[in-house]
Amino acid sequence: MQRAKELELLSNCLALAKAKTPYMEGDETLVPVWKYTDKARFDREYEAFFRAAPNLVAHRSQIAQPGDFITRQVGAVPALVVRGSDGSVNAFVNVCRHRGAIVEPRKRGHCKRFVCPYHAWTYRLDGGLDRVRHQDGFPNLDVASTSLVQLPAFEASGFIWAVADPTANADFVAALPTALLDELKGFDCASLDVFDSDSRTWKANWKLIVDGGLESYHFKIIHRDTIAKSFLDNGSSFEFIGDHIRSVLPRTSLLSLAERPQSEWDIRKHTNVLYSLFPNASLLVQEDHVVLILITPLSVGETGIEVTSLVPTSAVRSERAIRHWRANHALTVTTLREDFEIAEQVQRGAASGANEHYRFARFEAALSRWHELIDMKLGNP
Repeated sequence: MQRAKELELLSNCLALAKAKTPYMEGDETLVPVWKYTDKARFDREYEAFFRAAPNLVAHRSQIAQPGDFITRQVGAVPALVVRGSDGSVNAFVNVCRHRGAIVEPRKRGHCKRFVCPYHAWTYRLDGGLDRVRHQDGFPNLDVASTSLVQLPAFEASGFIWAVADPTANADFVAALPTALLDELKGFDCASLDVFDSDSRTWKANWKLIVDGGLESYHFKIIHRDTIAKSFLDNGSSFEFIGDHIRSVLPRTSLLSLAERPQSEWDIRKHTNVLYSLFPNASLLVQEDHVVLILITPLSVGETGIEVTSLVPTSAVRSERAIRHWRANHALTVTTLREDFEIAEQVQRGAASGANEHYRFARFEAALSRWHELIDMKLGNP
């Protein structure tokens, strides 16, 4: 993040905090409940956002060395993401070209070849078919042209994106806003390593999961026993960067900046910065580490979520440091669990018919504009 932008964001947050007023824009809006429960609507979102668009799938440290791999569900497609021998990132449909078995069933690992567990067809790191047992039984097989189906994938600012549609235009990196990539680069995201990760399926529509991260109106209530005391009440502000949103969540220490010169202002010490990366990821930048949250819609009422704590590579891994990172990861998982449990409750309540609409306040404008973006991308409300 450029220094001028950092000071601008902190100045705006401080002005709102001193005025004791939340950031507001636009009008109060209503969003129909059926958009969270209608299967046809979910199917359209799934096709448009989780098949045809880039989905963030990993941090670079998860496949740091040639032969390192990770498997993901990208849309409806099982994907295999691997660091190639030349250091590049490759992504493939994780399905054997013989009888359709999953080639690599492990979640992550390291290897020189991928061997299908069904009949041992073997593939190279570049996806090419390397070996077929009893190949003389396949007289019409063209080994050279029979490879794992490749998916568009790219690496930028420490993260890896992939697209579930193998026919999609591969030049997606150009579509990511330069300003966004520069900010992630400025937070030195590429130099981080995975410390710990937690995965779980929640019974809530994927939009409810995202909604919860776009406002801090709930902090003093839902998070009263965890993080509420550390943050200003309803103090978040936001800005769109292309299709993505940067939210700034001021900590109570922000007010101390009024007595300090701007040369001492540090956005990571006095706020959390949350990037909602359309469509499937959030990145929470904290003072000394970053949390990556990946969402995978499984059905209209189920969402898989993976929470990963990323810590500096240069951090000393002493017992004290490990206790510190472990405590931070546990607090993050507990706090997010509070959000996701409420999302499950809202999903259950959606079927009751009590509400035809959900109501977003002027200080929840990030939600209103995010839902407008979804409607626009789908072509109608």
